[in-house]
Amino acid sequence: MREIEVKGCQRIAQETILALTKVEGMPNLFTISLREVAKPLESHPWIEHVGVRKVFPNKILVQIEERKPIAILQLEELYYIDTQGIIFSPVGDRDEHDYPFLTGLTRQLLERDPVEAKSLIMKGLELMRIAEREKGSFLQEISEIHMEKNYGIKCFTRTEGMAVEMGWDHFEEKIKRLSLIWLDIQRRGFSAALIDCSDLQRIVVRRR
Repeated sequence: MREIEVKGCQRIAQETILALTKVEGMPNLFTISLREVAKPLESHPWIEHVGVRKVFPNKILVQIEERKPIAILQLEELYYIDTQGIIFSPVGDRDEHDYPFLTGLTRQLLERDPVEAKSLIMKGLELMRIAEREKGSFLQEISEIHMEKNYGIKCFTRTEGMAVEMGWDHFEEKIKRLSLIWLDIQRRGFSAALIDCSDLQRIVVRRR
């Protein structure tokens, strides 16, 4: 073997991948274990899936699929969360915080009741996905999603800095109604500090 080719890296440096493969010198391509090459790569927090195959006569191809962060979870420190709700890596000091923040959870809850904590996280991500899917919704740019077990989700918009209480359910219908209310608020020309739509049958708007 004379070459290791790496594909799929965006965040992870190629040098890091080559170091993790732990392939030294020029081993025999017929006898080298692909499983042993892939195993240390699978432990990297940013790698979701790795495929390794032999390309004859003299090369190994490493195909990397990186995790895609969708939000940042705020505990005592900041952590990336992927689309499956998996907390996989601390946020680096030099990273750009260009993702919505999930707040309201504690490390104690994560350790004491990981099932409940995961459920809260997935509810927050569900709201994000629905808001992004609804074209024209002012909730498409959410800066923070705050999760409270007893009261539901409260989110904050990036541009207006407005709080919106969403409860725990009927997100799609609530966002559609919110879009109509938001257009009416703009037509009336006043600024809202909070919209409470935790109760689908009674949406309340508070002036700023």
